[in-house]
Amino acid sequence: MSIQAILVLVIFIGTIASLIRYQQYPAKIFGGVMLLLFVLDLVSSDQLLASVSNQGLMTLVLLMLCSIALEKTRLLRVLAASIIKPSLRSTWLRLYSTTVLSSAALNNTAVVATLLAPIRNNPYHSASRLLLPLSYAAILGGTLTLIGTSTNL
Repeated sequence: MSIQAILVLVIFIGTIASLIRYQQYPAKIFGGVMLLLFVLDLVSSDQLLASVSNQGLMTLVLLMLCSIALEKTRLLRVLAASIIKPSLRSTWLRLYSTTVLSSAALNNTAVVATLLAPIRNNPYHSASRLLLPLSYAAILGGTLTLIGTSTNL
């Protein structure tokens, strides 16, 4: 076994031990390990840039940013007011149908991320009673077209 292989194995075991010991700091641990691997020349700068600029991850980050921006607009508040009613059955049916239709035309992740805040902040129903139906509706809507499926990410 080469010295590099032994060093990588030691770093791997150290990473796992650090993640177990310091569970509240996973980003710092992974960042430190990546920096250590880069300084020891076990990871090239091309590999580092390729892993940091993952297209799927960048797509998710951009979808979340769009979702946050949409939460700040009046449009989402109007939509939430029309969907969420005092009756749980009525709310469930409206939410389910809106999510299915939206996920058929948009990405599932974007639809669910956009509807999380109105569901969490509604005055009538517990969010836990609406989140699982929201997820199922997004999955169902995503199967209607290739646009909504999460595999397109």
